[in-house]
Amino acid sequence: MKRFALTLALASFAIAPAFAAMKEKPVKVELGAQNGSGETGYAMLYPHGAKTKVIVHLKGTPKGVAQPDHIHKGTCSNLDPKPAFMLKPVVGGKSITMVDASVADLLKEPMAINVHESATDLKKYVACGDIVAPK
Repeated sequence: MKRFALTLALASFAIAPAFAAMKEKPVKVELGAQNGSGETGYAMLYPHGAKTKVIVHLKGTPKGVAQPDHIHKGTCSNLDPKPAFMLKPVVGGKSITMVDASVADLLKEPMAINVHESATDLKKYVACGDIVAPK
């Protein structure tokens, strides 16, 4: 009986991290238009343990243009120009990328998702959204 109790106790410690990860909820990031682009939408950050699946949805994107997007340190009003995490370009209004950081890591300090007009015009931002914890 003692062996069973010990096994049960050890098993509960082993599965506790899995339950903790299940408690993490997706985070929605509202993306607002910048520089008169008219491009708006949102990104969803889905927890996958130590990684995060980032899905960007934008309306008003130009057809046939791949728009680079990144996660930057800072906020949309004060963005570090060097990307912290590269995302796959938005094409046809959508981008899906697995990032090597947990949702909790992305919420530790101010960060934002930024979308550029094109690979040839990275200095023109068309959409941005601050990553903030849900209320």
